[in-house]
Amino acid sequence: MSGDSATPTPHPRRRLRGPWLLGSVVFAIAGLGLAGCTTTQVAQAPPAANSSEAAGSFTAQTVDGGRVSVPSSKPSVLLFFSTACPSCGAGSTVLADVQRGAPQGANYVAVDVDPSESAADITSFLSQNNALALAFATDTNAQLITAYQVQNMSTVVALDASGTVVFRGVDPSAAQIREALTKAGTR
Repeated sequence: MSGDSATPTPHPRRRLRGPWLLGSVVFAIAGLGLAGCTTTQVAQAPPAANSSEAAGSFTAQTVDGGRVSVPSSKPSVLLFFSTACPSCGAGSTVLADVQRGAPQGANYVAVDVDPSESAADITSFLSQNNALALAFATDTNAQLITAYQVQNMSTVVALDASGTVVFRGVDPSAAQIREALTKAGTR
């Protein structure tokens, strides 16, 4: 029995599980940062994605404290952004302009992919871009970027009322978003 140890050695995969998960989230955010922030045309803390809900389902908040569920009884448009992304400001302005033209026809939500950004950071960003009417949420665990297959910052995803993706694009124009909303079933 020489060479046997009385203390069991932890399984290497168990030791790396926590750091691996954290590394995956950091990698996903960094990947979005590197892949995004371009102007390619297509395609209290804020609420986070709730892991007990279906993939892609979440509740956002409005600046005045209201709640917006996605999906819901009407179509939704999601903008995936970070306050550090230069092109994301223009994307939030475009989405807010579409919202002003049809405020009751859909849910309009800005989803921050950087969990280190606070509600104050997000509202400041939305204010600077004339987009304070957008609801907002933070994707703290990369659940939403995974569910909606987001690979670039400033990606807009349009959903019909059942939550089915009908459009995905990076820095789309207001006309493209309106067309996507029509396809999603807005009235």
